[in-house]
Amino acid sequence: MDILSFVGSSLLSTIYDTLSEKLKDYLSDQLWNSEEEVHPEMEHWKILLPKITAVLQHAEDNQVANHFVKLHLDDLKDLAYDMDDILEEFVIDAKRSKLSAESKARPSKLQKIMNVFFGYRAKPTPKLDSMVNVLSARLQKIHDGMRSLDLANLDLKLEDNSHKVAAKRLPESSLLEDIVLGRESDKEAILQRLLEDGGNLKQDFVIPIVGMGGLGKTTLARLIYNDKRLEGKFDLKAWVCVSDEFDVARITRNILEHVTKKRPDFENFALIQEELKGKLSGHKFLLVLDDVWNKEYGQWDVLKRPFMSGALGSKIIVTTRNQYVGMMMRGDDGVYNLELLHDDVCLPLFTQHALGEENFDTHPELQDVGEKLVKRCKRLPLALKTLGGVLRGKLRSDEWENIYNSNIWNSSEDRSEILPTLRLSYNHLPSYLKRCFAYCALFPKDYEFDEMELVRLWMAEGLLQQQPHGRKQMEAGKQYFQELLSRSLFQLSSRVKSRFVMHDLINDLAVDVARKIYCNLGSSMGDEKLEKARHLSFTPHIFEFSERFRLLDELKHFRTFLPLRALNDNGRISFLSDEILHHFLPTLNRLRVLSLCSYQISKLPDFVEKLKHIRYIDLSCTKIKCLPESMDSLVFLQTLLLSDCEELSELPPTIGNLIDLLHLDISDTPSLEEMPSGIGNLKNLVTLSKFIVGKASGTMMRLSALKNLSQLRGRLSILDLKNVLHVQDAVEANLDKIHGLEELVLEGCWTAPDNDRDESVLSWLKPNSNLKSLKISYYGGRSFPNWVCDPLLFLNLSSMELSCCDRCTLLPSLGRLLVLKNLVIKGMKAIEAVGSEFYGGQGCFPSLEELVFEVMENWKEWTSPNGTEREFPCLRRLVIDYCPNLLGQLPSNLSSLKELDVVDCQAMLLKSMVDLTSLAKFKILRISELTCLPKSLIQSLTTLETLDIESCEDLACLWEEGAEIEQNLLPFNLKHLTLRECGALESLPNAIMMRMDESSSSNSSMLMLRVERLEIDCCHSLKSFPRGKLPISLKHLKITSCESLESLPDVDGDNNNCNLHLEVANVPCLYSSEDCDQPPAFLKKFGVRYCDSLESFPERMLQRCTGLQSLSIYDCKILKSLPALDCVSNLVELSIHRCEALASLPEELGLCTPNLKDLKIFNCMNFKSLPNTMYQLKSLQILWMQKCRGVEFIPDGGLPPNLIELQLWCKNLKRLPNTMYQLTSLQHLVVAGGALMSQDIVLPSSLTWLQMESEENLESIPRGLFQNLSSLQVLRIANWPKLQSLPREAFPPSLGRLYISGCPHLKRQRFEEKGGYWTLTWAIPDILIHEYACESIFL
Repeated sequence: MDILSFVGSSLLSTIYDTLSEKLKDYLSDQLWNSEEEVHPEMEHWKILLPKITAVLQHAEDNQVANHFVKLHLDDLKDLAYDMDDILEEFVIDAKRSKLSAESKARPSKLQKIMNVFFGYRAKPTPKLDSMVNVLSARLQKIHDGMRSLDLANLDLKLEDNSHKVAAKRLPESSLLEDIVLGRESDKEAILQRLLEDGGNLKQDFVIPIVGMGGLGKTTLARLIYNDKRLEGKFDLKAWVCVSDEFDVARITRNILEHVTKKRPDFENFALIQEELKGKLSGHKFLLVLDDVWNKEYGQWDVLKRPFMSGALGSKIIVTTRNQYVGMMMRGDDGVYNLELLHDDVCLPLFTQHALGEENFDTHPELQDVGEKLVKRCKRLPLALKTLGGVLRGKLRSDEWENIYNSNIWNSSEDRSEILPTLRLSYNHLPSYLKRCFAYCALFPKDYEFDEMELVRLWMAEGLLQQQPHGRKQMEAGKQYFQELLSRSLFQLSSRVKSRFVMHDLINDLAVDVARKIYCNLGSSMGDEKLEKARHLSFTPHIFEFSERFRLLDELKHFRTFLPLRALNDNGRISFLSDEILHHFLPTLNRLRVLSLCSYQISKLPDFVEKLKHIRYIDLSCTKIKCLPESMDSLVFLQTLLLSDCEELSELPPTIGNLIDLLHLDISDTPSLEEMPSGIGNLKNLVTLSKFIVGKASGTMMRLSALKNLSQLRGRLSILDLKNVLHVQDAVEANLDKIHGLEELVLEGCWTAPDNDRDESVLSWLKPNSNLKSLKISYYGGRSFPNWVCDPLLFLNLSSMELSCCDRCTLLPSLGRLLVLKNLVIKGMKAIEAVGSEFYGGQGCFPSLEELVFEVMENWKEWTSPNGTEREFPCLRRLVIDYCPNLLGQLPSNLSSLKELDVVDCQAMLLKSMVDLTSLAKFKILRISELTCLPKSLIQSLTTLETLDIESCEDLACLWEEGAEIEQNLLPFNLKHLTLRECGALESLPNAIMMRMDESSSSNSSMLMLRVERLEIDCCHSLKSFPRGKLPISLKHLKITSCESLESLPDVDGDNNNCNLHLEVANVPCLYSSEDCDQPPAFLKKFGVRYCDSLESFPERMLQRCTGLQSLSIYDCKILKSLPALDCVSNLVELSIHRCEALASLPEELGLCTPNLKDLKIFNCMNFKSLPNTMYQLKSLQILWMQKCRGVEFIPDGGLPPNLIELQLWCKNLKRLPNTMYQLTSLQHLVVAGGALMSQDIVLPSSLTWLQMESEENLESIPRGLFQNLSSLQVLRIANWPKLQSLPREAFPPSLGRLYISGCPHLKRQRFEEKGGYWTLTWAIPDILIHEYACESIFL
């Protein structure tokens, strides 16, 4: 058993108790051969360790109050780790002796492994012997020091509670939901402000909640964020944890990811901001910025820029402990100061957590001391909650009195008033929970962790109770986790329900008790002296340089090397320099935990094979292709993570020798097509994400090997069932005996026409009754076995997918499954009808919430059996996708349906849809021969809020003519309407417009839709909008590529539509006719495309557009000039693409557009120069000129001073301004041709990205070009066919990526070890050399 990694002074009493237990194991007869002798000092240790344990138990209560004692006991932490390392060396030698003796009767392979791993020695080496003597002297010195403090004459009776489990615990379900009391008025006050649409967008939309730590700011924000009254009030919602590092780029990226539901595929900050701005533009959004510490207004000013494009009524909630932060972001009058709880709320909150009751009625004897304890919590919710957790299960008044009288309340060292309460919650943890909690000091604030992730780490570090089997350790770890959760030391993440976080103050507590032993680089804890540190964690950078770990060079005793990625950073790759990988890491030979997750390594470093103590290796998301056979020497390995290793093609054939392996994650490894049979020997395996059935004639794994893996849990995918040639293999697999499986995938890929065998194999693969999710794909039988729809078997099954089972002609009776919530059926080519066999009788599908049919090309009929009026009582989402022959009647009773997608089907299908009175979202895509929505369908859409109709080429009108005269027919709750690629659409319904001549008519008012967002795109036949004005409710109108449109709708901008966000692009009527109405003044975004007749841009077009923010002009081949832009002073973005005749921009550009931030000019071959007033564009951040061959010079006045990104893809550009070094904000620079080489130019030190493209003649790069670039991270040199060499000066130490392509004279070998450039580039983490030319990459 590994030493329990105890840290913090209150853990010291358990350190030596654990050492005693480990020493007892070591001295047991089980580990020793009779010929070997026990080291004499071990007996001395056996005597001293229990004495020191007793001393430390007495000292625990005095450790904080007595500073001298605290300092004296500090040395014990370091000594404990050293003693444990030595003990493990002896254990290794002892096991070596035992296994070596056993191996004499075994094949020589085992002996070879033992000799490689353990070395062959019968007795301890002199070095090991000497280390034992040194440790003995240190141990004796500590004992003598205790005696001098008069702490040694104590009763040595020890209470061994390390193996105890809490005697009484409240049910978990009563504690998982936060108990929130006393914040009702605060919640209502802020909700009222959120629901107000008025005010100034630039200031009134920020609502800071300010208060001290532990008041419940985040809890209050979470209550508001999830309040049902906000449903439908905001188009977009996002929650972002900011924490003490106010990284504007990271925060912006996180917000964008929340808004788009996907990770941005680019790193450039300016582009991310622009993307976010576009996504928020015209939308009403709610954003929560949780835990903000930043006091710099400049940072906040940069962050908020994209927010200003949102619609009126958008709100930002900010939680912060700092009053100044709230005032800076909102102003003094808008700050919401959260107060302490009222006295009458404190007692119920405390008793809820301590007793599970609202008062002391059931335990009156505890009321007096309870009320005194409540007063000590000083009305702080977190203190009340955590103290209640301490007392949970303690029902004797003397236990409560002991806590009330604890010396912890008198501590003068704590940094806040709440820490004494929190420290109590820690001090009253059992020892087995203390060590596990202290380990969490490795987590940075706001880190979202997974339960299993943490339990695996605890186990690898030896923090779990010793058990005969690793799987029992896992069970203990899960129990520990739940106990910490129940005591409110962990809490559910507000963002991802499957993950957990620690409150900031709880994180502070963990750091406080774990100080000096656990080091998180970058945190305040990581800034302290590290000579005693044993565990290292850090937030990965994209490029890891040796300088970051330089302070650790002399520390060789680390047990943990753990990069911790934020959840939204998962999938982002990083690069390690060779110095770290081959020089620093190999010195850490005591590692128990090693993670290289997401670092782009393609080969397992050699040093890993020599890590005797290693328990946990994470190589997920790397480029590893294979693992060496020598991996089997890591006989203590428990966890091997290889998920998302897309290039991994094989596992070592000797992997079966890793007998301690519990977790093997090989999910998402598409190149891995075979698995060695030895995996079947890993009988303790708990996690195996994928099981690939090998061919019977080979040495790969057979299906029958599953019989040895009965301990598997969680998810298992069994692939390549086509290789099962004998049904007996399926019989012997005993899949139903694997009781821990919750998710099962059975994938066949059957190709042989042996249906009987396929059906027999699947019939024997019946899973256990604990299964929650089942997927069967590529099954070759004609029917499914009965167990697939057995309601008695699947009492827990909530999700099922049947896909690509081409030969099945009937669906199983899935309606019998009582708890099934999600069902996907796709690619079932032989299914022609779905009927009574699918339902399975009365009361079918009682719990189904989502039903998806996809790619059912021969499905013709869907009938409900007689008497099944409520066949889908809970169905909320239905998808029918590519079922082109389905004509039959759909289920008639879908009263719970909220979302419906109909894609690639016939129009007749829509006519069969009735009873959609609960539908809120309706998507219609690629429906052939649909000319309008049926009257019967429209009549049922009374609650519809979102309607998307796309690629319906025959759609001429939205609904049948005359339908509008019936008041109750129309979907009057419709808020979002999208019409895209409906080429035949000629008119829109009258109901979308407001009839001003009938405004007094109540009947007319009732007939008007209250649409808030209307998008019309590529409706080429649409000629006009109905008569009338746009409704007041409309907030966002987008019209693009409607070439036949004769005029824009009438907009009453002065009265009703002043808040409308209007975008228009490729609508020729605006600029092709002198008689056309001018666009409204509040037009925000305007685009012109494919106008071959436009020679000059009509000045009248822009005269009223005072609110225009974005102007784009595409593919106007004869356009020669633009008008003066003095009337569009709010212009932020100007893009011009493929306007071949355009030679210049208005000379007054710098004077007329002070807010311009983004200027892009693409493929304008005749474009010659920028205006001389460019330097006056002080807001400009992005300037791109690409493929503008006529540009030879930059204006004499220079470039805008605040540029962040500059791309000059102008092949004939002769030179850059001599003032380039003055662009102190410039980060990204791309230059094509010789403009950088034609003069002595000094680039700004702010550059992080430099890209030099397509220089055809130069053979070398001038010396000194990189000299000033102290921040450069990426250098790309591309398509220089004559380049012979690089400068011999050192590259900037910040350089993380060197990318050279299309430079045939710079061979790859010159950058490898012993190559000419090795000494210049070996510290660069990522080097890519491609001798062939490649297409240029633009940011």
